[in-house]
Amino acid sequence: MLPLKGIRVLDITRLLPGGFCTYLLSSYGAEVVKVEEPGLGDYMRDLPPLVEGTSLVHTMINRGKLSVGIDLKNQEGKEVLRRLIERSDVFLEGFRPGAAERLGFSFEEVKKLNAKIVYCSISSFGHGSPMSSMPAHDLNIEAMSGLMGSVRRPEVPYVQLGDYVSGMYAALGIMAALQRGTRRRAEYVDVPMVQSIMSMLMLPASSYFATGRPPARGQSLVFGSEPYYGVYETADGRYLAVAAIEPPFWENLMRELGLSHLSSLRSGTRRERSSLAKEMRKVFASRTQEAWSALLMGRDTCVTPVLDIDEALDSGWAKASGVVGKSGGRLVLNQPLRFRPTRAGGGAPSLGEHTGRVLRRLGYGVQEIERLRLAGAVA
Repeated sequence: MLPLKGIRVLDITRLLPGGFCTYLLSSYGAEVVKVEEPGLGDYMRDLPPLVEGTSLVHTMINRGKLSVGIDLKNQEGKEVLRRLIERSDVFLEGFRPGAAERLGFSFEEVKKLNAKIVYCSISSFGHGSPMSSMPAHDLNIEAMSGLMGSVRRPEVPYVQLGDYVSGMYAALGIMAALQRGTRRRAEYVDVPMVQSIMSMLMLPASSYFATGRPPARGQSLVFGSEPYYGVYETADGRYLAVAAIEPPFWENLMRELGLSHLSSLRSGTRRERSSLAKEMRKVFASRTQEAWSALLMGRDTCVTPVLDIDEALDSGWAKASGVVGKSGGRLVLNQPLRFRPTRAGGGAPSLGEHTGRVLRRLGYGVQEIERLRLAGAVA
């Protein structure tokens, strides 16, 4: 049985951090009821690329969830949400601090409805920060964390790390709260997105705390000071990642490069190590990335090619591992953790697809549901 089987999660977020959090919880067995605004829905429904009018990002993030359309500004819609809260284990919101309170769904109000609820909030800076009222998206999150400023010229990130890392922390915090004792009381989990990214910067932060200066390239092992830990260009203008830290890997690599006579220079002076790196660059530049990969990847050298995203996604090992799968006949990414038995996730729901089903489970009759639809409280 999957570890979160029997756990009911109520998700009223509408952006990637909350969606990714509940994607993980759903993958681990939880039932996720996704509350969406009638007529608009989750903002990710319109996020490109669209295939036949459907966002592939939305398809991947929302597989296996139940969608209920509820107008949270409508009094009858709020009553529906209250009844959902009473039957849920987890309540997740991602509004700017203060918004949930104005809607009537603060932690204090929600725990009156359910004394054992795990209430999780995701926001840019957290509810206790002097910056908490500021709006921000992933670009701002990465900019404020120090991550974006670590490169020579900041660019729009290729991966939305602020969204994903905070979503993972939210899932981790929720699972920790669910695990605590016998859950005799409500728990509150506050997930600040900027601080979530900052917590990942342990190595550069340690360098700064120790020296009073931000780390520079070539300053230490992890920042490229050593010839055995770096990136090298090949004859075709592509690259290899070399991480031959352990002596056996290093000796194997030097042998394959024909540089065994220079192997001891890895422990030499800075000038000697620089000379060694220069010789390695010359050798790597003599063959293509493909040729080097074929030679080195099976020789215990800790060398791999630097792949483009299409190469990684199309690779046989990615498909064999299950990280690339299918949903609704389309290729999707799966989360990497595996449990036995596994769960068939199903497709992503259309907006309000499960409203009737979920409301009937709450005790609403067919006529009452139709009346709520006509009143605009649900969709």
